[in-house]
Amino acid sequence: MGALDGKIAIVTGTSRGVGVGIAHELLRAGATVIGCSRSQLDALPGTEADPDWAQRSAQMACDQGDYRAIDALVSEVVATYGRIDILVNNAGGTVPTPNVGDVPALVSKIQGAPRSDDDFERTVLFHSFAIQMNLISPMWFAIRVYRQMREQDGTGSIVNISSGAGHPAGSPTLVSYGAAKSGLNHMTRSLAEEWGPRVRVNCLALGPTMTDNFRSFVLPKDDPDGAEYFRDVPLKRAGEPAEVGRACVFLCSGAADFINGTTIEIDGGMLPGVLYEAGLKTITDLL
Repeated sequence: MGALDGKIAIVTGTSRGVGVGIAHELLRAGATVIGCSRSQLDALPGTEADPDWAQRSAQMACDQGDYRAIDALVSEVVATYGRIDILVNNAGGTVPTPNVGDVPALVSKIQGAPRSDDDFERTVLFHSFAIQMNLISPMWFAIRVYRQMREQDGTGSIVNISSGAGHPAGSPTLVSYGAAKSGLNHMTRSLAEEWGPRVRVNCLALGPTMTDNFRSFVLPKDDPDGAEYFRDVPLKRAGEPAEVGRACVFLCSGAADFINGTTIEIDGGMLPGVLYEAGLKTITDLL
């Protein structure tokens, strides 16, 4: 039997990358997984070739910047599956910017933040967008799912996906993103204290994770395998989405029943800040 047999899980940000890796590992452990992304997809990516996974999965559209869309998605999941046992707040992310006080138009465009021809307005909107998508929206999702979980039998599990950028050492070039993720770490602890014993809330703070976007957008063109990029990471490599997914399975399983309110760093032992300069290089080359 799988560790999560019979569990109903929502995973946000499953159009690609880490979200897909998490969803696949939850499926492998026996859960039914409902993924969501801003655009509508025919199915959860990577499930088409496996009839069992296809039967135990779905992909829905949800703009997590709209609390009414979150409410509608959760209501639809409950109407279809009867309950929610797991929420993985994965959607989020950012793009580094060389100067916190003056965000270039190209950086704002890549990030998907609201655009403006006015330098100050564009900068304000960029940082507001980062806080919204990496802190406020996950809080909305958590609150809405908790309102369902508290009415069910058993103990629900919420896992927030954070970042090493939230470390107290600071995160230059990722100021608003790092502040949001630091807030997410703190929110995790606060919600765990308030919502126990009905729901456990934990957090994974990721270091560099090898996705298609990371490979094509972050790794320098002259270092495609990351040998130089990862020299300051003790394990000399990036994490893999499946490794994040397996950590989520652990936190949501019976093996972790007394783990609550914690943030686990899943970064290969990386010291705070060692990759900020390397991660900015791709952006500065474009600019």
